[in-house]
Amino acid sequence: MPKKFKEKYNNGCIKMFQLLQMLYENNAEYDKVIEIFSDTDTISEKHSGKNKKTTVILNKYLNTLRVFGINVKKIKKHFVMRSGAFSLNFDMNDIKSVYLLSQFLKILPDGKTKKGLEKFVDTIESRFDDEANLMLKTISTNNSTDFSFYYLNLREQLERCEEICQDKFKINIQYKSDKDILIETICSAKQIIYDTKNAYLRIYKNNERIYEDVPISRIISIKKLPTQKNPVEMTTTVVYKLKGRLAKVYNLKENEYIKETCPDGSKIIINKDEPINQLLKRLMRYDYDCTIISPKILRDEMMKMINDTLNNY
Repeated sequence: MPKKFKEKYNNGCIKMFQLLQMLYENNAEYDKVIEIFSDTDTISEKHSGKNKKTTVILNKYLNTLRVFGINVKKIKKHFVMRSGAFSLNFDMNDIKSVYLLSQFLKILPDGKTKKGLEKFVDTIESRFDDEANLMLKTISTNNSTDFSFYYLNLREQLERCEEICQDKFKINIQYKSDKDILIETICSAKQIIYDTKNAYLRIYKNNERIYEDVPISRIISIKKLPTQKNPVEMTTTVVYKLKGRLAKVYNLKENEYIKETCPDGSKIIINKDEPINQLLKRLMRYDYDCTIISPKILRDEMMKMINDTLNNY
């Protein structure tokens, strides 16, 4: 095979792989793609009549991809992969979940969480086949789900919290506890946490060395301090004991491990980095089958919470 012929095929393969990489990274902007398949050197040439030749060449490559099950569609100034060579099987419930996520993204404030979810949805949709895309189109046409009421009243606070999470400085924060007690502390803002209908600012309390999730709706004020966040954060390890049937059926959380299994079947659990307010509420539900061993301050706090609950009845 002549050398020039080999070089032509090699260049064609390289261009194809460059296009595939951009498509999988959801970064296939029109101008960038045209630049890959253009043999011209100047911008004026690329936007002249020679650009038509480049478009024809590009279409040949896109048709080649289509033969292998990779369908590419041009949306505004981007090329988007509508089905990939390695498609997965999705049923209607899967498609509905992806659709709900995509609708939720429309009202989620800009920030790290939104970018992460967008990347996740794009990755999932790149694995759709023609049938999955058709199901998604059907759901989109017939569904009028509206999530705008979820965090609409917190939009400004969410944007502010996203900003301070990205910042390098500690903050002074005032917020109200579940019992409407005003709390003020110096801490580091870590990230925003979402559940079904609530949003929380996860903070690291430097003096107590614990994480806590503060409902954003309960935050009174946030002031940025001139002190930078600590690059290394020492956290409080919580040790607790589970017994009875709970010890047998308990599923360890992501931040936990079993330190010891006692002769009577009870288990000693080590918990790290879970926000203390969440952990205490969770352990409270275990009633007499759970005992905090250390630290003592948390054991006392849990006893206080139990007594306060009993006093309400």
